[in-house]
Amino acid sequence: MNKLWVIARKDIREAFRSRSTYIYIAVLVLLTFTYVSNYNSVINSLAGQNSASQTVSDVSRAFLNSLAYTLPMMYSVLVCTIFSAYSVIVDKARRNMESLMATPLSLRQIWMGKTLAVTVPSLIIGLGVSTLSYLILNLITVMPKTGFFVTPEPLAIVSALIIVPVLIFSVVTVVIYLQLVIANPRIANFVFTAIFLILFFGTQFLAGAGIRVNFSVIYLGIIVICSLGSYLLSRSFTKERVVLSSKG
Repeated sequence: MNKLWVIARKDIREAFRSRSTYIYIAVLVLLTFTYVSNYNSVINSLAGQNSASQTVSDVSRAFLNSLAYTLPMMYSVLVCTIFSAYSVIVDKARRNMESLMATPLSLRQIWMGKTLAVTVPSLIIGLGVSTLSYLILNLITVMPKTGFFVTPEPLAIVSALIIVPVLIFSVVTVVIYLQLVIANPRIANFVFTAIFLILFFGTQFLAGAGIRVNFSVIYLGIIVICSLGSYLLSRSFTKERVVLSSKG
């Protein structure tokens, strides 16, 4: 395990030296205000229909709970695009991959070490900004309109603290594999971008339509698919399959 963290720490340090990491964090906070606008639009629509206060309360709870499920996942995925760049892409660009492959580390140790280098900081930042966003949304939108603070339901908390980390790890495992075996590792980052866009626009649409989705079930399904994919990929993963910078 210590060998994995040697790889991970190096990649994480390089990512935090980059200004783009902090720009992404600022972007995450700014994205919160798109949800403020969306919530106000929904509540103003209900007010225009002279809806009962209980209806406003129920909609507010559903809105905040849906965000409690999706923000940790969505924000962590977006940050993954930064850390995955420093995990494999930079190593290939600087021709460091050849040196890393020549060390006593096994190929799977390199794979898992770089997976941890992306997963751990992405989750810390994603969960941290999600918590901040949830508090902001509660304090400046929900409480002034309903008079109470919406606490996430227990399953949403379990999802954020257990299911989402497992999901991020399983997705990152597949992406890092792709980055290692293809000539242009940046292409693999489109996986993160696609997931983020689907979640962002999907939650915006569902929240506006008042539709509630059990995201935990969806997340578990993705975990199963990615885990099975990683297992199958690992069976044929050899050093000959890794595309080094000199080959790209």
